[in-house]
Amino acid sequence: MRPVAGTGQVCRQLGSGDGPAILVADFQALNAAPRLSQLLTDAATGQRIYQVDPLSALSGDRLYATLPELADETAAFFRSGESSPSADQRVFVVSHCGAAGLALHIASRLSGAAKVTAILVQPTWPGTEHITERFAEFQAKLGAAGQPCPDLDGDPWSRVAELEQVMREGLTGLATRLGLRTPPLAFSELLASYRTWLAFLLACRNDQPAQAPTDEVAVSVLTNEPDFVLPGTDPGRCRIAALPPTERPDDVTPDLAKRVLDQIVS
Repeated sequence: MRPVAGTGQVCRQLGSGDGPAILVADFQALNAAPRLSQLLTDAATGQRIYQVDPLSALSGDRLYATLPELADETAAFFRSGESSPSADQRVFVVSHCGAAGLALHIASRLSGAAKVTAILVQPTWPGTEHITERFAEFQAKLGAAGQPCPDLDGDPWSRVAELEQVMREGLTGLATRLGLRTPPLAFSELLASYRTWLAFLLACRNDQPAQAPTDEVAVSVLTNEPDFVLPGTDPGRCRIAALPPTERPDDVTPDLAKRVLDQIVS
């Protein structure tokens, strides 16, 4: 029997106030870079900010969850609080990069009880190529470059378990080359991080073709793609705004957080 919950929650509240609720679907990068949800919490005042972390939900014995399942859990957590929205309140669901699909699922689930706007920051929809690239990157960091990515079709729980096993074998080989009997705890934690990343990317891949949000959801997109069209919709469905300049396309900066808050205020 498969567990239905990981060791971490998919959603937690970071900030409180009387302003509109802001749910931010993002991830902790594999470095010390700040998260968009954290920067928004620092910059916003009087806003109820929630961090939606699918990687936390995909922890422990929970190898996989679909985007609709993660959206259901997020909506249930949000509605269970004392600050649940009423029909005249506004809720903003913000996403960063590959969390766009999850954010749209969440926005659709909340749209019947509040005025919901989805704000997609640099939205992407990860597919097979993205997973194989990340798998190769992780394998190289574990000292096992060249191992092909396992087949991604079929039962997703089995696919994630296979991905983890291949990476574990690479990690064991790295420990052996370093003269260690077993991989250090830090290595095992790194393996768990890689597995959760790949599990979420697989959920995004398996959610395609992407479905448009319900008509009740307003959508704003921060992108530098002038011809961006939200998958499953017609041109003009979204309000488009430019991103602030950054050194790298995926940088999360205070200026980016300010640009998101500008969208909320406007």
